[in-house]
Amino acid sequence: MNHPPIKHALEEAENKEFTIIELPGLNHMFQESETGIMTEYAEIEQTFSPIALNEIAKWVKNQVEE
Repeated sequence: MNHPPIKHALEEAENKEFTIIELPGLNHMFQESETGIMTEYAEIEQTFSPIALNEIAKWVKNQVEE
């Protein structure tokens, strides 16, 4: 449900290089989580999911290679 408004905002701001993907099982802090609710944040030891980091790295590498 968040993807369309994000895409609209990026396009309206004339951003041309973006990718929107869903990363199931991650919360808004890019941590692997069970529920995704804010009260769970303090219980999660992970700082940043390697899954999200990998996706970001792939995107950046792709931008540099183009």
